[in-house]
Parts: sequence; structure tokens; C-alpha cells
Amino acid sequence: MSTYYLGMKIGSTNTSIYKSGNGLVLREPSLIAMASNLKIKDVKAIGNDAKQLIGKTNDSISVFSPISQGAVQYQDLAVLMLKGFLKKIFPTRTFGNNIKVVLSVSLGLSPAEKKQLEVTCFKAGIADVYIVPDVISYCYGSGIDIQSDETRLIVSIGGDTTNIATVANNSIINGYSFSFGGAIINLAITKYIEETYNIKISLDQAERIKIEYCSLLENYSDSIEISGFNKKEQKTEKITFSSSELHHILKHYYEKIADAIVSVIKSCEPEVVADIEKNGIDIYGGGSIIIGLDKFMTERTHFKINVSDTPKANILGLGELIKYPQILKRVIKNN
Repeated sequence: MSTYYLGMKIGSTNTSIYKSGNGLVLREPSLIAMASNLKIKDVKAIGNDAKQLIGKTNDSISVFSPISQGAVQYQDLAVLMLKGFLKKIFPTRTFGNNIKVVLSVSLGLSPAEKKQLEVTCFKAGIADVYIVPDVISYCYGSGIDIQSDETRLIVSIGGDTTNIATVANNSIINGYSFSFGGAIINLAITKYIEETYNIKISLDQAERIKIEYCSLLENYSDSIEISGFNKKEQKTEKITFSSSELHHILKHYYEKIADAIVSVIKSCEPEVVADIEKNGIDIYGGGSIIIGLDKFMTERTHFKINVSDTPKANILGLGELIKYPQILKRVIKNN
């Protein structure tokens, strides 16, 4: 029986899976739709299909996100969701106990939370799980050398968690994680539009507005036209407004990240700070796709900013670690 090697990130927003020999084979929302009576364990949909059901079902079906801040919140649902994703990758065969997974996790997880992720994988039919911090897998996916003693400062902005770490010799020297990510900004945008224009929009619309129109540059302005539901008039309505109206939302949250980065740097030894000055600060993740992020962070941290141009660096890095088991062993041993 063949052994299958997967790289996996079970995130609060999305689950991504890399299959050795095939590359990225799945990236879908970490969602599961169930019969509202959870005792039945009747799965209606997972991933993209579950997302399509949001707001379009009666009380008999509920859509859940079993992962919160990178940790398992509802283990039974997480197991069912993961089983469904694995079935999409292996649709015509029973994979049994021949799947080995390199699992990327957030820095902020406790040993108990990491163990819960492992158990979730085991219950879904995975034989072996090797856990690595997501900032490490990012480096391998971006071609950043962390095998030497020269330090890199890595910032990962995910859906609802941001990780900041100094990394060298395949080890995390100093790390910090806090609850903030792109999904929080999406919620803030929907709230602003609803309160200001009485128009209700979806989180997907807010995500598109954030990425395509919003900016961290003070004088940046673009015209945004959206269609949403007017709660007062009880009808669909189109509105046009300026992206500059949303600048204060982005600035508020990204200043928190800048402050956290500065705090981590202040805790570093002078030799480490010298390396950061030389190499700059590497920022990646869905929350890094914002116009003007590099200029904004440079002005506040006074360090060069390298914004990743490899959106899937995390999952691609897991693929690299699968290719080189000796390096993977060192990463696991050192972290």
C-alpha cells in the first residue's frame, strides 16, 4: 500500500492541503454545514459547498466553523470536515492508515491545543502528524534561509491570528501571537457600511473591497460601487462611496500590528536587531495583501519591509519540508 505525504494548514478561515507529487490540491473554507440537531451528525456540506449555504437555509441546517484562532473549537465537527476534505483528495480509494501529514500551526497554540489538532487528524484517518510553526513553513515556501545563525523577523497575518517571530538555525528564538487578522477587518467594513449607508453586504464583498480598493496610504482614494440589501427599504440597492472612508479602519488595526512588531524588536539582543536591519521584516499571509502596507510599516517600524509575493508560501513550504525529511526532523526537534 502506498504512503501519501500531505502538507496541511487547518486555519480558522481556510484549510489548505498540499499533496506530494501534485502540489496544492485543496484550499477551501474551514466550514461544515450540519443538521441543526447535532446529535444526528448529518453532514450537509463542507468547504466551498458549506459557504454557499450561509444565509440560504432554514433553521434545519446550520453552518459552523470548527476552528477558532487556529485551535479546534468543535472536535467532532472538525473531524467530519477533515474527513470530507480527504475524501475530495482521495475520491476513489480507501486511504486507511497510510497518510502522513506535516501540519502548520499558529505560534500561540498551547501544547494541549496542538495535541487536539493531532487527535483530530488521527480521528480523520491520518496515521502520523508532524507539527511545525507556520512562520517556519513560510520561510521554506519563500526561499528564506533560516538554517544559518542569521536572524530573520517573520510576520504572518492570517484570518484571525497574527504571528510575529525571530527565526534562525531552524528555530524560533522569540515569538508572539495575538488575535487579529483579515477576517476582523472584513467584519469592521460590513459594520461601517451598514451603520453609515444602511446597506448590508456579505463578508466576501468586504474582503474584495479590502483587497481591491482599500489602502493604508493617507491620501489614497478610489471609487467603490457595491450592491447590498437596504434594511430600511427592504430592497437591493447600489451605492458608490470613496475608499478613503475605510482608511481609519485599516489604520486602526495595522497600527496594532506595527506596535507589536516594534515591541518584539525591542526585546531582541543587539546582534539580532542588526540582522533585522540588514534583512528587513518579512510579512506574509492574507492580511498582507493591502495597498501601501510596506510604506505604512516602514514609517512605523523604521525597518525595511518585504511583503511576500507568494500568497501560498505557507503551504508550499510544507511541500518543501516533505521533500527534505532530514530538515523536517531538525525543525521538529528545534521547535
